[in-house]
Amino acid sequence: LAGGLAVALAIDNGKARTPPMGWRSWNLYGGKINQDLMEKIMDGIAARRRTVDGVPTSLCDLGYCDVGLDDVWQKCGSYGKNKYSYHSDAGFPMVDATRFPDMLAMTNHAHKLGLTAGWYLNNCVCNDHCGSQDWHRPENDTKCYVGDTAALIEFGFDSVKLDGCGAQLDLNLWARLFNESGKPILVENCHWGKTLPNATWCPWHLYRSCGDVRASYGSVINNLQSVAPLAKQGLSRPGCWAYPDMLEVGCQH
Repeated sequence: LAGGLAVALAIDNGKARTPPMGWRSWNLYGGKINQDLMEKIMDGIAARRRTVDGVPTSLCDLGYCDVGLDDVWQKCGSYGKNKYSYHSDAGFPMVDATRFPDMLAMTNHAHKLGLTAGWYLNNCVCNDHCGSQDWHRPENDTKCYVGDTAALIEFGFDSVKLDGCGAQLDLNLWARLFNESGKPILVENCHWGKTLPNATWCPWHLYRSCGDVRASYGSVINNLQSVAPLAKQGLSRPGCWAYPDMLEVGCQH
C-alpha cells in the first residue's frame, strides 16, 4: 500500500515502546456515543474509586490512559461536487456538532485528567471515497488525508485509529503527514490483518492481526491465536505491536 510519495519506514516518535493500553468507544457504545458520554468515561478512567494493595488506584494508574473515540463522530451526508460522505470539497472532515459540539474541549478534558485522547479516521459508517485512486481526479488523492491530519491536530488528539473501510488506505502517506505535523501521534493500523509490517517497514505503532472480535470465548481465543505467528517472526516488537482487537469487558454484542 505504498503511495507515490516517499515511503515512511516507521514512525519513530518515541510512542509505544511498550504495548499501548486504553479504552475505545465502539464495542460498548457503537454508534450511540457523544461528547458527554466520552467525558464521563474519561472521568471514570481517571477516578481512584478502588484500591490496589490498599492504595487508591485508577485505571490510568494501571496503564489504561488513552481514551479513544471510535466511529460515528462524523456528520454523514453528500458534500460538494464530489458528493463526499463526510468531507467537504476541500477535504476537511464534517463533525456532527449535535453529538460533539466541541472536540477541543473534549480532548482538553482528557488532558486535564492526565489522559490522552484518541480519534478515528477512514471511517466505516458512511465510508468515504475521498482519497480513492480510481476516481481519476488527482487532486482527490491527498486532500482528505491532509484535511483529516489538520483536524486531528486542531482538535488536540494524541492518537488515531485508521480503519480499513474508506478509500484512505495509504499508511505511508498518513505516516508522512503525521510526522510532518510535528506532534507525536500514536498510530493504530486497523486493516484487519491485511496490511502487515516486515523487518524494516512499519509506519504505525500497533496493528490489527485479525478481524473484529466478538463477545464470545471462541472469538477471543481465535483472535489471540493470530498474534503468536507474528511474534515468532519478530513482527510484534516495541514501536510496532500486533494486537488481536479490543478486550471484551462488559460487552454484549
